[in-house]
Amino acid sequence: MNNVSLSLIFLLCGFFLSACSTSSNVTSFTPQAAEADQATVYIYRPNQMANSLYSPGLLINDEFKLYVKNGLNSRVSLKPGEYVFAFQNEKKYSELSPLSLILKAGSVYFVRIDTSLKISDSAQYEPYARNFTLSQIDKSQATGEIAECCMNTAKKSNHKQQKNPSKNDSSDSFSIDKTQNPFSH
Repeated sequence: MNNVSLSLIFLLCGFFLSACSTSSNVTSFTPQAAEADQATVYIYRPNQMANSLYSPGLLINDEFKLYVKNGLNSRVSLKPGEYVFAFQNEKKYSELSPLSLILKAGSVYFVRIDTSLKISDSAQYEPYARNFTLSQIDKSQATGEIAECCMNTAKKSNHKQQKNPSKNDSSDSFSIDKTQNPFSH
């Protein structure tokens, strides 16, 4: 009986330890090849605290394409030719310099959006200088950066879970059951 109970304990410990183990999902980013008559441009913005709540609009040849949000990447297919990537001109941003690219058919390009925030040291109030810059990045550096910051498959699955509206346990609404008396301790 002693050997049986010892074997049972080891078996249960093995099950509990395997349940507690963590597996890290290492995601890699592999860009899709461009079509023969198109050029593919990946536009990404690494996660940064500076200006994280601001998402400027991106224009390609003066035509609005998308808002560049913090920590996301987007794929755009364009015909070969010369293109100017620029931000929408808004008063809350400063130094929005455009990027010109000559796109070739069947090629893949990477454009990174960097941001900075400068605070004035003057005696009078001056608003923060919010800067966004566009830069062309080589493939090896861009694929690593996109894999680290901008793989949104795991993030989307958590946010798209739908709640059952018939349940009264909604975390979005206020309930007295969710509060504590601060003086009860």
